Amino acid sequence: METETVEAASRLTIHIAGEHETDAFIGLTLIPLLKIPTAIIEFRHPTGARVWWEGWCEAAEILDRIFPEQVDAGELREPELTINSFVILDDAPRRAKVRARSAAVSPDGIGALSITVGGLTIACASRDAVECQVSGWREAYDMFARDGGFGLPSADEVAARVRANHARHGVNELSTAAEEQRAGRTQ
Repeated sequence: METETVEAASRLTIHIAGEHETDAFIGLTLIPLLKIPTAIIEFRHPTGARVWWEGWCEAAEILDRIFPEQVDAGELREPELTINSFVILDDAPRRAKVRARSAAVSPDGIGALSITVGGLTIACASRDAVECQVSGWREAYDMFARDGGFGLPSADEVAARVRANHARHGVNELSTAAEEQRAGRTQ
């Protein structure tokens, strides 16, 4: 009898709308954990922790363009389903994918900024949500970097490198959300 093998990639998207709590802590197995709404994330690989922190540093660099404080984020629909997940980050990804959309070009009038690494995406629908995530991921990365045995640069060094890269190479020119929103409403 022949056995057929099927490979499936797990994908999880976590949607976060506003201000929320994050909590980085060391778990019972002495592995750094990050608790965010609807998920606990376990860091098993130092490169994965660094890549996620780089992604959130990139998000912080474009935050003002996607969520200017003067732009109303609109009304967020409540999710139909809440799933609580335990996510293990045990691989060494090469890069985080940062995606952004301003409120003006969004079908529902809500800006969005997401970070994807491997099969996990964290999508934020407000400036507050992004700022809370940046803070939480920084704290979690700091725990990993402070361990010392992994040779990771400090969170500040990673953030400075990302800022320098943006200054050197620039970011794709985006109209500010306020400009797009005004233009969209006058048409």
